[in-house]
Amino acid sequence: MAKFINEAYTTICSERTLQTNDNGFFMDFVKLIKKHAGDSWIDNEFGKLKSDKERIRCIYLSERTQKPIVNVLSNVQEVFRTKSAGISQGKRLEAEKAFQKGDLRSSLMLYSQSVLRSPETCINNHFDSGGTLSLALWGRSEVLMALKEYSLALNDIQSALKENLPNIFKADAFWRMGKCYKAMGEKIRATVSFDLCEKLLENNKKRLEELHIDREMSITVDLATIKIGFLHNILNERWKISLTWNTVILTGGHPIFCLIPSVDGEVHEIYPCASRKIQINESEKLGKYAVANNDIRTGETLVVESPYAACLLPEMFGTHCHHCFERLKAPVGCPDCANVAFCSMACRNKAVCSYHKYECKFLDLLIGSGMSILSHTALRMITQNELSTCLEIYKNKSSERVYSLCTNAEKRCADDFFQRTLMAVFLLRCLQKAGYFRTSGRDAIPSEDEFCVGELLLFHLQMLQFSAHEIYETRKTADCCFKDSRTISIGVGIYPTVALFNHDCYPAVTRHFVGKDIVIKASRPLKRNEIIAENYGPIFTRKCLQERQICLNSRYWFQCQCNACMFNWPTIDGGLDNFSKRVKCPTESCSYYFTLPLLKDSVKCPKCSKEVTLTQQYQSLKLCEEQYEIGSQLMNENRPKEAIAIFCKAIDTFHRISCPPHKETHTAQEKLQLCVASFGNVSETLVRRN
Repeated sequence: MAKFINEAYTTICSERTLQTNDNGFFMDFVKLIKKHAGDSWIDNEFGKLKSDKERIRCIYLSERTQKPIVNVLSNVQEVFRTKSAGISQGKRLEAEKAFQKGDLRSSLMLYSQSVLRSPETCINNHFDSGGTLSLALWGRSEVLMALKEYSLALNDIQSALKENLPNIFKADAFWRMGKCYKAMGEKIRATVSFDLCEKLLENNKKRLEELHIDREMSITVDLATIKIGFLHNILNERWKISLTWNTVILTGGHPIFCLIPSVDGEVHEIYPCASRKIQINESEKLGKYAVANNDIRTGETLVVESPYAACLLPEMFGTHCHHCFERLKAPVGCPDCANVAFCSMACRNKAVCSYHKYECKFLDLLIGSGMSILSHTALRMITQNELSTCLEIYKNKSSERVYSLCTNAEKRCADDFFQRTLMAVFLLRCLQKAGYFRTSGRDAIPSEDEFCVGELLLFHLQMLQFSAHEIYETRKTADCCFKDSRTISIGVGIYPTVALFNHDCYPAVTRHFVGKDIVIKASRPLKRNEIIAENYGPIFTRKCLQERQICLNSRYWFQCQCNACMFNWPTIDGGLDNFSKRVKCPTESCSYYFTLPLLKDSVKCPKCSKEVTLTQQYQSLKLCEEQYEIGSQLMNENRPKEAIAIFCKAIDTFHRISCPPHKETHTAQEKLQLCVASFGNVSETLVRRN
């Protein structure tokens, strides 16, 4: 297997887990400090250090590195996209023109940009007398009502009133609120709102007549819109419900409503996010790994886990909520920066009260460094907690499950440790300047508490390289066609339970996401004590042995020895069609498989020596393949729930009477994964290819 080791590619992969943007300045910082330190010092002094505690202190205190590091870090300062009342006003005026032309989609987008760029009320009185935010929210509410998005419109109206909406709009505000409540089926609140409007219009006979007509007029709205709006306002608790929004809503479509499932069976007593059918074992060769504690059927939900920490990719800042990762429709902004957007005030408040208050004014600097999403997640694991909590975690690391995850520290070279320590140093300096430690950040040399946090950062940067998961959504065409769907990464999260699952090129589970929560389902049946493995990226049906091994060796530093690798199973496009089908000996205790075709149905088993008839096995295998076709047809008809039931039953049957590799079964498993993912993060943003 030595032929699959590519040291140069391994180095590149390792560096990419720190800096992904070639235009970033971090690797230039590394080269500068390397020049001062010298290769000999890095290898023979720094490289001999045994702990993260020693490394983080050495890099600051050594005569070789202290001065150049302090000189560079003294330049760290706030760099972020500021609010602009002028830009906000301009976008609002463009939005008004688009609305007058009937272009609701463009109008909504422009109003949202106006909301996000607007400073808080009265911060800049040169534009709209300081009321750019209230006017942007007010204008957007009209567009949302035209789109029959009454719940979101109501939020904007109420927010506009809180932001001192000019008095000339007050009567209309209660009027609009009455219409929204009426459309949502909340008659009492609608009556109260209309009454308030009537009181404000008591001297305007013409407007009162118009109001009376509106009060009596029925509003037709789709039941799903009412249901979603109600749940979004009332049940906005991430552990209970997730709403993934579809961007086609901007032209009148409906959001996709996704419930977070529960695990099947009893809940695990040690791992509360997992089923009791899972057991975590540990060995010197495999480390910690998951096995079946009982028989598991295809389709069973084994883990539903919220992330310990998660970060949105920067390229998704304009399309997804910075906090919950749901698609944006009527976003609200941070009070200070114009970098990020949130789907609701609830998400904004959670973010601003925790991690975002420390990251907000340094986001452009962090992005400009070119740092990877993993490096950002390493920082988020700190910023999501206050300093006192963070120091408590440091003292009790042994009781925190995330700090027992693999770092492969024993395999790291001096240069790798050096780069990761410098990233920890940079992130620590950002925390100092952001006021995380309740100091001015004037002194770049850390205090003892700051050294402890730096040590945690260095651990995170090692652990996340091997344990983090990409968070993704499925993008489809407006007709929800599976054929044209694509999986797109939107962020990264660390899931301490799922991180314990080992890799297999023929995985036993499939994963999808609902918001930030990961859902693990069985993609094939498992017997008690069988390993429950997931897939780290290279799956045997799509990548040949050499590609898989190079990828796994370089990215995850291990040599895969699963059956697909040991027996070099062919890919779907590389000969799997020609692989002989097999059926199991019908004798219950026998594990022999007959290779098809056979000259006759009745044969003597070479293992158990019994005369056996294989007619039923033939028929069952043929039935499985027929069921796969039925499941595929149901997919084409956009009936994923029914397709899942067909696929699961047929895949269970196949593994009872046959064994992989088998092209039809693996194709069915891929389709099953698509169907399952359709109940998670989905957006209808793709245009159908002709």
